[in-house]
Amino acid sequence: MKNHPYICMMKQSIEYIAFLVVSLLLVSCYTATESTPRIKVDKDIIRRITAEEAVMDNNFVEHGCHTWLTGKTFTSVDSRLSPVLRPEDNDVSDEVDMMGKNFVYCGFREDNIYGNKDVVYLLFDCEGSKYSYYTGKSMQEIETTNYQPLIPSLVDMDVVAMARSLFVGKTLYIKSNRWYNPQGELMQGRQLVSVRVTGVEPGNNVLPLAICYVDERGVQAQVYITTKSSSQTQMLTFDRLFSYDDPRLQHPDISDEVWKAITEARLMQGMTKVECRLAIGTPSEVKKIPTYSGLKEQWLYNSGAYLFFSDGVLEEFRQ
Repeated sequence: MKNHPYICMMKQSIEYIAFLVVSLLLVSCYTATESTPRIKVDKDIIRRITAEEAVMDNNFVEHGCHTWLTGKTFTSVDSRLSPVLRPEDNDVSDEVDMMGKNFVYCGFREDNIYGNKDVVYLLFDCEGSKYSYYTGKSMQEIETTNYQPLIPSLVDMDVVAMARSLFVGKTLYIKSNRWYNPQGELMQGRQLVSVRVTGVEPGNNVLPLAICYVDERGVQAQVYITTKSSSQTQMLTFDRLFSYDDPRLQHPDISDEVWKAITEARLMQGMTKVECRLAIGTPSEVKKIPTYSGLKEQWLYNSGAYLFFSDGVLEEFRQ
């Protein structure tokens, strides 16, 4: 039976509509492909971890106190007893100098306070006297959170031993000119110069490690660092203070005279912006100043120092 004219018309209409739909889909796909911006990877967000960061991340892994073994040793870097350590004996004198004394971990006890959860106390021995540290947590909470107690006056000697094995005898390049003499007093040092690490000792309440070294002139000094990764803290970390590579090799175009000034954190007229940044660091504020002779640039520092650049060259400064 022949198709009815109306049925033929309907078939043609359906085929035409289908053709339009497919055409629109193809056009929209093409347009979307052309108009979609390319995804760029921000090198400041995704970057290569430096060797200096990696040595800290790979060797100074933090373990919760539930993994401590009895006999683990800590050294006091404060002359006074930490307020978070409580003497277990009544005969402990407040006049005892605690600087350099060893605290040995003896285990823990659990006490039930006011009928609530069992709370863990960490126990230490120092020259026959017993001390406890109140965690405020149950053992389950400690294990779940990998809890690490904060006892500022105590430095973990396992961390000191690890740092000694990694750094002693190595030649490094120091990035800071804020050195400390062997007595722990601040002194004027040099930056971006080679030093040989001679030892690692317990640091202070804030920065637990003291990296001791001697420079090529025979000057003995030390700097204090923390073992926390630079990605987790703004403290002074190994990667912010030291480099395995000679920074001089990265700037072969800088003259020896200017490089000497940079190592002494000293400015000179005629320095470039790169040289100034190497000498005294990144400014806290940058201003563009239009003048009759052209656009000048001013760098301001929190220390009160300021720099004026003309055509990218240091023209005037106060350091």
